[in-house]
Formats: sequence, C-alpha cells, structure tokens
Amino acid sequence: MAVGDRKRWNDKWAEAGRGSGNSSALVELIEPWLPTVGTLLDVAGGGSRDSLLFARRGLAVTVADVSDVGLIQARQRCLAEDLVISTIEIDLETEPLPDGPWDVITMANYLQRDLFASLSERLTPGGLLAAIIATETNLERNDRPSAPFLVRPGELTERVHDLEIIHHSQAWRSNGRHEAHLVARRA
Repeated sequence: MAVGDRKRWNDKWAEAGRGSGNSSALVELIEPWLPTVGTLLDVAGGGSRDSLLFARRGLAVTVADVSDVGLIQARQRCLAEDLVISTIEIDLETEPLPDGPWDVITMANYLQRDLFASLSERLTPGGLLAAIIATETNLERNDRPSAPFLVRPGELTERVHDLEIIHHSQAWRSNGRHEAHLVARRA
C-alpha cells in the first residue's frame, strides 16, 4: 500500500474522531453463528466499532489495519468499556495476515482479492469467515467505492470455494449500498 493510502485512512479516522466511527453490518450478519468464546481477527476494521461489539460478546479480538489512527480509536473505544483488544498495524498488500489460527475472521468494506486464500488457511477447523463487500451493482446509485474495490455477482462464493457457504446474499441494503454478504465455515 502506498504511503498515501495510509495517510488517507489516518486522515479519515482523525476527522471522524473516536466517538463517531460506525459499525458495519458484520455483527448482525454473523450473529446466528458467532461463538461466545474464541479468537477473532477483524481485517481492515480499525476505524469501525465492530471490534468493540465483538469484544462485548466475549471474543478475544485482534484488529489488523494499516491505519494507526483507526487502531488507536478501536483500542480507546474498548478501554472505555474495560474491554481489551489487540491491534496490529499492517499493510496487507505487502505483509502476510497474522498467523492465527482464528475461530472467526471478519472483513467489511475491504477487498483484496489475493487475500482470500490466506483467510481460509488461517481459520480453525469449524472457524467462520464473514465478509461484506459492495458489488458492481452499487455503481448504479453510488460513485464509491470505485470499480476495483467491488465484487462481481457471485465472486465472494468463488473466492472461498474451499469453505462451506452458510449464508450468501447480494442486495440493496439499508445503508444505500448494494452489498454481497457472506458467512462461510471451514470444515
């Protein structure tokens, strides 16, 4: 990732401030299958509130993100509720995912196609992968994210062909975006 990308995300999270980061729909998506104990890796989730919500559930949460500002905000949100999470500042375009193994891996609004094989490999047997990524159809109503960051119809299921698909849907969501939602399990 270019230094400019790290700066852009740091600027975004600095402008949003610690108290205003939004949660993605990941927690609601994975809720029916989410364990109450275990390890969870939140990929590129530094600025969202997902890590806080997962830590409230009792999971040992690690957030991996390129933005040190987003990671600081995630830690501060959790500490405000006496919850502890781990964070890893990492450029996933040049560095490998943390080894794990992980009981749950989540990823929202981040698409790095070559990462999917590593996600599957780092899950424990029975481990869950949950992902939410905007689709190409999203461009019908929204200018962003741009095309390189959007999945084709059915692409998420193709990317995790070695996992059991528990849930997959593509639709216009209440946030105004057309998104693919996926939950899959490692055998």
